[in-house]
Amino acid sequence: MKEHLRKITDHETQVHYLGKNMQNELIQILANAIKNKIVEAAHSGKYFSIILDGTPDVSHVEQMMMIFLIVDMKKSADEDNVEVLIKKHFLGFVPLTETTGAFMAETILQELEIVSLSVENLCGQGYDKGSNMKGKDNGVQRRMMEINPSAVFIPCSAHSLNLVVNDAASCLEASSFFDLVQGVYVFFSGEILTCHVNSLTVKSLSQTRWENPIDALKPLCYELGNIYDALIEISDDTTFTGSSGNMAHSDAEALANGLSKFKFVTSLILWHNILFEINLTSKQLQEKNLNIHSAIQKLQQTKNILEEFRSDERFKRTLVDSLKLAEEIDFPTEFEPEPVHIRQKK
Repeated sequence: MKEHLRKITDHETQVHYLGKNMQNELIQILANAIKNKIVEAAHSGKYFSIILDGTPDVSHVEQMMMIFLIVDMKKSADEDNVEVLIKKHFLGFVPLTETTGAFMAETILQELEIVSLSVENLCGQGYDKGSNMKGKDNGVQRRMMEINPSAVFIPCSAHSLNLVVNDAASCLEASSFFDLVQGVYVFFSGEILTCHVNSLTVKSLSQTRWENPIDALKPLCYELGNIYDALIEISDDTTFTGSSGNMAHSDAEALANGLSKFKFVTSLILWHNILFEINLTSKQLQEKNLNIHSAIQKLQQTKNILEEFRSDERFKRTLVDSLKLAEEIDFPTEFEPEPVHIRQKK
């Protein structure tokens, strides 16, 4: 390669193979060679499973990601013993013009036909819990099982856990808490916050992966006092003028009042502890060597922990931690009385 580049630099050759079209062709040749090896191993092992997920690319074209789990029959050096391995291979992206279960199922069958893999040898399906994928009437899994009843559908455990947390956090109290957390992120710029917080920055919430808000809560847990001081400084800063300055003052004051309430501090400690366990389990559910038995055990452990959070004893421990944090940063240590709303009679 070094000699080849030298010849190009010294103009000893005009054939350099570095043009974008040639590079793309070389990449495609390598991709086809790897794909052929995977398909060859799939044919040798006969049985296979598929994992699918849909995602749009940068041009907003919906595409389906295809992953194959195959039985790899690997012969030992003496060729008398055969080592049986289950291997997972990414086979490529398939553009989709529709995202209905019927169209995606038809696309899968076409892709299997292209690589000459029989759907009769399909023994497993793994998708997320979208209605077009797992629907019991018109979902991809249902249509594939109509062709081959042995193609057992197993939903993504990590995605199922994510949906459970999403539903649990849909109550009014949780929504109000996370709205305030997101409000802090939206308000702050890095330059303003750096004056008070050296190593941490507030982060945005994820609307699709509910175990990820642990990253948004960590800065608040460990730097709540400094973030509060930054908000107070902004609310008292006289250099902010005009309508935008007045808005910055009022927003900073409103956020500071929200953060300083003991109810927020308690919610912060509680959700941080809950999401820490959820995040840990979610990462374990995405481990490379996870099997169904281990997934069930991990989910059962998480369920037991969440049930423990509902006990009086665990809530008292949460209150103790909240009191400690509130006292450290000189916040109120009692719950504020709920406002009484009097409905006006017509």
